[in-house]
Amino acid sequence: MQWDKVKNVLIVILLAVNLFLLGNFGIKLWQNRQRGEELEANLRTLTQEYGRELDDAFRLPQDKVLPTLSLDRSRVDEELVAQAMLGEQAERTEQEDGTVLLQSDSGRIEWRADGTVQAEYKTGQAAPADEAAALRTARQLFADWGLQAEDESLHADGLTVTMTGTVAGQPVHNRVLTLHFDEDGGVTLTGLWSFGTPYTTVRGSGVSCNAADALLEFAARAQDVQEIISMTVGYRMEVDSNRRLQLTPTWKIATDSGEYLVDCAKKTIID
Repeated sequence: MQWDKVKNVLIVILLAVNLFLLGNFGIKLWQNRQRGEELEANLRTLTQEYGRELDDAFRLPQDKVLPTLSLDRSRVDEELVAQAMLGEQAERTEQEDGTVLLQSDSGRIEWRADGTVQAEYKTGQAAPADEAAALRTARQLFADWGLQAEDESLHADGLTVTMTGTVAGQPVHNRVLTLHFDEDGGVTLTGLWSFGTPYTTVRGSGVSCNAADALLEFAARAQDVQEIISMTVGYRMEVDSNRRLQLTPTWKIATDSGEYLVDCAKKTIID
C-alpha cells in the first residue's frame, strides 16, 4: 500500500512538471508569434517610407544560415548529355576559354565554363499542339538527355517550358533550363545548369541570411518597384576567381516589376 501511494505521488508530480513545460512552451510560441507580427508590421511601415508596399499575402520568411558551396564542372556529364541529344558521333570542339561545342546532323550544343548551355535540336516531329503537350514532350526530352534535378519542377508558358530544381535541398535561383519548341519541329535549349554534388571549402558557421535586413536594404535601393510580393532564401550559381562554380547564399525577391536577387552577406542587389 505504501508503494502504491508513492507511485501515485510520483505520477502526480510528473504530470505537473509536464503541464508546466507544455504551458511554458506554449507561451514561448505565442511570444515568438507576437514578436513576428510586430516585426512584420514595423517592416510594412518602414518599406512604405521608401515608397514600397508589401503585398497583403507577404510573409517574412525565417532567417537561415547557409554555407557557401562549390561545384566542380563535369565535362563527362556535359558530353553524356550531348551524346544523348546528338548521337555518339557528335563532333567536339573546345575553345581556349573552356567552352565546349558539340554538333552533328541532329543539332548543336554548347557548354560554357560558367554552366551556361545553349543548344539547338531537331526533333523530326511537329511542334506540340498546346501547353500540356509541350510539358509532356519537354519532360520526356529532359529525361532522354539526362537533364534531371532534385525536386524538379517544370512550368509551361505556351510552347516554352522551364525546369528548375534544388541543390543540397535548397533552390538555386538562377539555375534554370528553358526549352522552346519552334513551329518547324525544332527546339532550342538555353539556361544555366550544373552536375554533381556540391561541397564546402570554407570553415565557419556559414552566411547569415537575415530576412528583415535584406528586405529593408532592397526597399531602400530598388528602382521601379512599387510592391514586394514574396522573398525566398537559397543560392545563386556563379564562377569564382578560380573559375570554379560556386553557390552563394542569396535571397530572391519577387515584385510587381520582376524578380531580384539580393546577396545574403552584402545585402546588395545582383545585376
